[in-house]
Amino acid sequence: MRCDAATKTKTVSGMQIRFSSSTSKWDGMDKYSTCIEVAVTCIDKKGNERIIGKVRLFYLDLGAVFETNDSVHDLFDIRSETSPFYSALIDYKTGDFKSNLEKILGEYICDLNVLIVDRVEILPEFRGKKIGLACLGWCLQQYSRACGVVALKCFPLQFECAGMGEPAWRRKMQFGKLSRDRKRSLAKLKKYYASLGFKVLPGNDIMVAFAG
Repeated sequence: MRCDAATKTKTVSGMQIRFSSSTSKWDGMDKYSTCIEVAVTCIDKKGNERIIGKVRLFYLDLGAVFETNDSVHDLFDIRSETSPFYSALIDYKTGDFKSNLEKILGEYICDLNVLIVDRVEILPEFRGKKIGLACLGWCLQQYSRACGVVALKCFPLQFECAGMGEPAWRRKMQFGKLSRDRKRSLAKLKKYYASLGFKVLPGNDIMVAFAG
């Protein structure tokens, strides 16, 4: 499936919000993988726009890999952000989705591709207004076609290494002011994603949703 750039403007919590996506490939497996980056902007009454959030996803075209001699494992392993999902989702003997996924999701998985939600970042003054959920909902609607599973690793960003990302943006995100209680933060984040239908895989912090 082609992953094209797209734009959507909608009202969220009384504010006019625009989601604008761009797509890019990465070396090595560029035929089968797409990075999708979404800028979340708020539009004021004068029409001025301000970036208030960012979302990043990865689209992995497993169906195309199966038609070649290339490796499904290599597709996941080419980036550190996607590599943990191979062992969580894929049966290494068959190269297909693990059998327990259908039981967890309660759905029959027909399609082969995977959409991975990598990051959801909303500036502090705009949190708690369901903007992140609205953006994620739009992303899933826009990019999960032909996917069997949507997956994410539930990880509160205030606990990641300080050197990650753009320094200026990290300062705006004010991660240092977020809770340092890892267990409580993780439980809160899992509840947040569960509201979009994501379910926890037993034994780890990866969550999955049915893309159909």
